[in-house]
Amino acid sequence: LSLVHWAIVVAGMWAEFILPLLIILGLFTRAAAFGMIGFIIVQSIVDVTGHMADPATIGGWFDKGSAALILDQRALWIVLLLVLVFKGPGPVAVDRVFGTGRQS
Repeated sequence: LSLVHWAIVVAGMWAEFILPLLIILGLFTRAAAFGMIGFIIVQSIVDVTGHMADPATIGGWFDKGSAALILDQRALWIVLLLVLVFKGPGPVAVDRVFGTGRQS
């Protein structure tokens, strides 16, 4: 890999570990969820174009084939993460300590 590709791979690896941990802790929840959405979009683009995924694996939006999971599963995860982006962290999140979380 070139230096640029290596840096992208390393950044993606760290993002895959750090962003979900931040979401679990409730620390910088909105930013972490938004970062995970970006990660999922890049992952999907790489799976479809870079890995030359089989069209049966890519599937269509909400088709009945359970083996065609790329579009359906990734759309589900993005919708779930959008809930965190718009609603913010829950009542026991670390963000509440800093006053950046949702005040209900």
